[in-house]
Amino acid sequence: MIDQQSGQVAGVTLRNVTLALISWRAHLTLERTLASFEEADILSCFGSRQIHFNEICDADRAIADRFGFQAHGTPSNLGIFGAVDKLAAEVDTPYVLFVENDCPLATDRDGFLDMMTSALADIAEAGVDVVMMRSRRQPGDPFWRADRYRRHFAVHDALLPEPPSCSRTAPPLPADPISRLKRAFEDRRRPSLRGAAIYAEEDPSVRHPSAIRRSPNGNWLTSSRYLQWSNCCFLTRTDFLRNVVLDRVRTHPAPTTLNGHQDIEAALKYGKWWRRQSFVLAQSEPGPFTHRRLDR
Repeated sequence: MIDQQSGQVAGVTLRNVTLALISWRAHLTLERTLASFEEADILSCFGSRQIHFNEICDADRAIADRFGFQAHGTPSNLGIFGAVDKLAAEVDTPYVLFVENDCPLATDRDGFLDMMTSALADIAEAGVDVVMMRSRRQPGDPFWRADRYRRHFAVHDALLPEPPSCSRTAPPLPADPISRLKRAFEDRRRPSLRGAAIYAEEDPSVRHPSAIRRSPNGNWLTSSRYLQWSNCCFLTRTDFLRNVVLDRVRTHPAPTTLNGHQDIEAALKYGKWWRRQSFVLAQSEPGPFTHRRLDR
C-alpha cells in the first residue's frame, strides 16, 4: 500500500505522477468521470492534474476549475494525437496517468491506491514501459479487444460472460504433453491478438504461456508484439510518452487519418512498428477504470 503521509511506493511517489485527460465537447461525460475521482478522494494524491480541451470554451474551464485541474486548450480541434501531444508538453512530473474523459473510476480509494502501487512498482522494478489501467472485470462498452479475441480464439476459461455472437467455447486444456504442444502451436495464430487474452481469459497465462505471465506485483505482463497500443487509460513514464510514442507518430504518420487528424493507434500500428519493438506492457489487475460515455 502507498504510505498515506509520504505517498511513497517502490522509490516512486504519486506526487511524481500527473493525472492527465483530454476532452472535446463532452461536458456531461467529463463531469461524471471527474466526479467519480472526487467521490473516491483520489484527486489529492497526484502531483499535478491537467486537462487539454480541443475547442476550449468557458464551460470547459469551469469544469476544470471545479475539480482542481489546470486547463489547457486550443480554439481548434487537434484530434487525439494533437491534444495528447500538447498535453504531454505541459506535464512536469516523471510519470503520467492518462485517462480518456469517458473512463470513470470503477473502484474505491484503497483499491485505486493498491493498483497504482503495483503499477508503479512494475515500471520501477520490472522494466515495464506502459501499464494499461482499464478494468478487466468492469471494462464497460464497447470493448473490441475482448470481442476480437473471442472471434479468433476459443476461450478456455472466460473472464466475463461472452456475447453470443462472439462465443467460442474451448475444450478443456489437454493433460498430455503432445496435445498441449499441439494447442500451443494452434495458439501461435494472430500473435498481435494473443495479448488480448488478458481481457477474455480468467488466467491468460495458462492459455498463452509464451505471451503472457504474471508480474512480481500481481499484474499481467506481455509485450507490444502481442498487444496493440490503446489510448484508453494508461500509466507510463513521461519521457516514454513524449520521446517514443508521440515522436513516432510525429515522424512516421499513418497514411490514413481519423477525421482528418493523425491517430496514435493507427500510426504505431503502421508498418507493424509497434509489434516489432517488443516493449514491455502490463495490464493492471484488475484495473481501476471503466468506460461510460454519456454524450455523443
